[in-house]
Amino acid sequence: MEVRQRGEQVIRRDVLVQRHDLSPRQAQALMHILEQGSINIQEFEALCPEVNRRTLQRELRNMLEKGVLVSEGATNRLIYRLKE
Repeated sequence: MEVRQRGEQVIRRDVLVQRHDLSPRQAQALMHILEQGSINIQEFEALCPEVNRRTLQRELRNMLEKGVLVSEGATNRLIYRLKE
């Protein structure tokens, strides 16, 4: 069951990446969201430790603008989820 679920997540990610022309980092964030339900900037930084925080924030903002994600919460506690 778990292998099938993982496969479905990967396929869903790939479809969204192609449909919205997402970068590899954005694809990484998307996979985290599919696995965990959400992502915040601290989790994104942990996934991409070599990347500047401002760059990661721009990546997430870009995904919001493309309609892939929705955000919840205040500035310091912003959480990003997949838009249904």
